[in-house]
Amino acid sequence: MTPPRARHLDLRTFLRTVAVTCTVAATVACGTAEAPDGAAAPDAPEVVVDGLDGPTQFVALADGSYLVAQLAGDEDDGTGQVVLVGSDGGRQVLLDGLDVPTGVAVAGGAVWVAQASSLVRAEWAGPGGPVGPVQVVQGDLPNNGRSQGSLEPTPDGRMLFATTGSTSGGSAVPRSGTLWSVPVGDPGADPTPLAVGAKNAYATAVLADGEVAVTEIGDAREPPPDLLVRFPLPPPGVPAGPVDLGWPGCRPVGPCAGVVDPIATFAPGATPTGLVADGADLLVALFTEGRVVRVPGDGGVQRTVLDGLEGPHSLVRAPDGRVLVSEHLADRIVVLPLGSTPDVDGQGSGQ
Repeated sequence: MTPPRARHLDLRTFLRTVAVTCTVAATVACGTAEAPDGAAAPDAPEVVVDGLDGPTQFVALADGSYLVAQLAGDEDDGTGQVVLVGSDGGRQVLLDGLDVPTGVAVAGGAVWVAQASSLVRAEWAGPGGPVGPVQVVQGDLPNNGRSQGSLEPTPDGRMLFATTGSTSGGSAVPRSGTLWSVPVGDPGADPTPLAVGAKNAYATAVLADGEVAVTEIGDAREPPPDLLVRFPLPPPGVPAGPVDLGWPGCRPVGPCAGVVDPIATFAPGATPTGLVADGADLLVALFTEGRVVRVPGDGGVQRTVLDGLEGPHSLVRAPDGRVLVSEHLADRIVVLPLGSTPDVDGQGSGQ
């Protein structure tokens, strides 16, 4: 679903408890930021879709409709869905019976979905068109009991997805803790590893300069900080070994030789589940902190763009240029008010 956690727990109940605790406890303890004295509170964000059921990743389509992955129940229920929300508010369930669909994308005439232990796709002609049967692109993916994260189609025709990391004998289990790519036009091809050493890679964004940015959620049992890294994305077909993001040997220690250094860190448990580029900056959704922060693309001081959100999950740039965020616990999608970003210092640090 959203942040990584043991799947036998009811995450939505747990995170609602966290949200209440953060309301009555000191804000610093919950990792949130406070507006400077005299600063006006931001207006309530504009709601573009409501009445969802545990939304995770979504796609803003050119016709004004939205393709939304949602849990539609508890994680263990296996009742996840992909829903088309029309520009008139009408709803159509395109896919159901999904197992924790945390990622959804549209590419190559198909809907792609990241589930708990598989990457699947279904042919789809777009709004109003039929949906084909679900086809498994990658099955039996390694899973450490945490959510697998979101999907990112690349401009050159690849789909990026991640597998969560597990260890055996102190070393990473094969195929786990890896960021992968698979050709959209040849989904049966063997996937290519782009990065290893990411125990809980979650959100991915391809940047204008050809690099890729990835969020890494730390392990709550051994709480290192959550991370944001970026590295060059090799062109398709060009032999290049995967970069090393450091797990399990270099986190939370580091820096380590040959390991990509983070450009930003977040408080342990902040849970960065959403990521999108905004000019030279990166916007990051911090799920448990209930806020979206702006991070300079080369690292530096973080600024809170909007807080008071209920489980901000995924960030998406719509065709009209607006940036939208899904609120997993509020069952809605809202507009990020980038034109009136409050000047609020964020927690965490740039590197």
